[in-house]
Amino acid sequence: MRRLPFTRVLVTAAVIAALCIPSGDMRVAQAQSQPPILIGASLSLTGIFADGGKYSLEGYQLWIKEQNARGGLLGRQLQLKYYDDQSVGATGARLYERLINEDKVDIIMGPYGTAITVPASNIAERYKMPMICPETADVAMFRRGFKYIFQGLGPVQTYLYGVLQIAKDHGFKKLAIIGPDTAFSHSLATAVPEVARGFGQSIDYTEFYPGNASDFSSVIEKVKAANPDVLLAMAFPNDSIGVLRALKQANYAPKMFYEAVGASDPRYVDNAGKDVDGIFSVTNWDPDQKGAVNANFIKDYRAEFHRDPDYHAASNFASLDVLAAAVKRAGSLDHDKLRDAIATVSVHTLLGNWRVDPLTGIQLGYTSYILQWQNGKQVIVYPGNVAHGKAIVPFPSWSGR
Repeated sequence: MRRLPFTRVLVTAAVIAALCIPSGDMRVAQAQSQPPILIGASLSLTGIFADGGKYSLEGYQLWIKEQNARGGLLGRQLQLKYYDDQSVGATGARLYERLINEDKVDIIMGPYGTAITVPASNIAERYKMPMICPETADVAMFRRGFKYIFQGLGPVQTYLYGVLQIAKDHGFKKLAIIGPDTAFSHSLATAVPEVARGFGQSIDYTEFYPGNASDFSSVIEKVKAANPDVLLAMAFPNDSIGVLRALKQANYAPKMFYEAVGASDPRYVDNAGKDVDGIFSVTNWDPDQKGAVNANFIKDYRAEFHRDPDYHAASNFASLDVLAAAVKRAGSLDHDKLRDAIATVSVHTLLGNWRVDPLTGIQLGYTSYILQWQNGKQVIVYPGNVAHGKAIVPFPSWSGR
């Protein structure tokens, strides 16, 4: 019997093996044979923004893992290249330069928070690399004539409408604003006057404390002296617990107490205990929304990271859904084609229907929801078509808990 040449045997075996691989596995195998698409990001894994930054990273990581299991994009696997910007804007900007010039990433995605996103966006624009920004609600940065940045959260004004509407419904007119001296806190505070005027409310006190502050007693004493109806604390997880404890220590309970975005963290209750009840906060994602996509996201996130996701993780996951849709529309990684696709693509994500102003990149499709801690759980209370419960007002006195 004539023997087949060795090379033909190998080719024949490979063909037979390929025919035996299920189509999904075939796509993965083909994708693994090509260089991966390299996605770059700087994230705050240490410093004052680390709590949110870690959720952001996990949102990216989960999406990439699941997309690779489905065959990647453009027939290629995906790889995330990231660095820790230490919650410092200048460091973040340098890291994006490094990702583009040294690591030669194919795509960049946005960092955590406005303070890092603003300088990072300058790098994206300089190199004409489209960048979805999953972690900034500030609209001012999108009004600079830039073409390559896109907002991945509901605009900052939507962080305020609900809580100030609830305050108006209860006749509360006097507001106080406190927060760390950071870009996000200032952007949110800047948006308050316009929204408050529409509700007939006034700002009676404002103070920004150092971003690394740990003692808030003097701030709270001054707020107590101003005696507002509503205290708006533009606080991150690291300082939001300190503000809450200072309120209790001063035995001061405003009629409404709002902490954005620190109290949106599902783990907030672990530190606050029963003192959490009555606090309002904001979220851009409804974890109780119906549908398999949302349920699977929560299930897979818990399995991967052994904790519940928050809206930061959902936002970063959703932004990569948008990226995938844009890449498929563009049919390539060409930066200008991808920029135009992101600007015009329509896709439903965990956060809602992605739609941006194609000229500015400002988000038009997403909004924010007001949540309140009730009986140790987060309950969305605004808007009404999404709410899972009603707002409980006033904020309970410390002696009544």
